[in-house]
Amino acid sequence: MDESCEKLFAGVSIVYTLQMEKDVGFRIRIDRSLRQRFLDVCRAQDKPAAQVLREFMRSYVEHNSSDKPKPTPKELP
Repeated sequence: MDESCEKLFAGVSIVYTLQMEKDVGFRIRIDRSLRQRFLDVCRAQDKPAAQVLREFMRSYVEHNSSDKPKPTPKELP
């Protein structure tokens, strides 16, 4: 392999590695008034909306993961 190809492939490898470590976006459609109310509540609590959504997503996944044992009827409140 000549030197120019090595540089090209090394650059692709580096770019690919950096892209794999980046976060991704998540786009959803919601009612305009719900969005505004959500943002107002986040501002009142001095929390970024994205942080609140990430916290909700982590909590939802933790509580609803299939690898977590389901409670038996006796364990339910």
